[in-house]
Amino acid sequence: MPQRLVEIASEYPGLLASLVKAKQEDPYTIFVRNGSYYLSFFDSEEPMKTEKAEQSADVLLANINAMLTLPPFKVAHALTRTNRIITLNENGYEIGKNTLNIAARIRISPDFTNMDFSNFIEMEIKASKLSRIKQALRYYADGFNWFNLYDVYECIRKDCQEMMGQAIPEQWTTDAKLRNRLDDFTESANNAYISEYAARHTYAESHEIERINTTTVRIKANGKEIMPMTMHEAGVFIENLLMHWLKQRGITF
Repeated sequence: MPQRLVEIASEYPGLLASLVKAKQEDPYTIFVRNGSYYLSFFDSEEPMKTEKAEQSADVLLANINAMLTLPPFKVAHALTRTNRIITLNENGYEIGKNTLNIAARIRISPDFTNMDFSNFIEMEIKASKLSRIKQALRYYADGFNWFNLYDVYECIRKDCQEMMGQAIPEQWTTDAKLRNRLDDFTESANNAYISEYAARHTYAESHEIERINTTTVRIKANGKEIMPMTMHEAGVFIENLLMHWLKQRGITF
């Protein structure tokens, strides 16, 4: 099978150099060649055809980018693919390449040299083999809105039911003041009377509310008291939930 070298770039100085130092293993590696960075993997396509290689690289980069949105890295859309693809034969000789490059902008970034990337690739590969985790990370990496955050929650809820035979553990959704924030999150995500047109449901499908005080509302239909979340608060809530779940599934870095 031909070896594909797909050039990748980043807007964040130092990120690719840090990833190269990570523990590398199949099915892909990231390495530096003549001053450029490449995603290396094998595929079964004809050597001169690169469409499958491009698609494979896009999937791999999406998975890596999703993992990079998590602490301690917390960078969004960190890696991109250029149009440069080098194909090597079994003897390591180039047999065709596309040399159109896309220049990356430079952003102010965290100091990646102080972060531990040693097990990053290993953990990403493990995560990519677990469909629920791969799905949740993709939703999380797509940006914060009620739809994406709720999709992450649904992936976690379903996985807990399937793998642990239980609901999401309450300690994962309880804040420092010992309040379980799960209902606060789900109602904020779904109820248009709380989150207006950004909510997942329409006003016609939402329960009306009455305000109790500056932080709490009551659902008129059932009397349940809710502390509405802002989008920022919901993002923090889901990030914490996600990190608890990944740790439970053996993914920590």
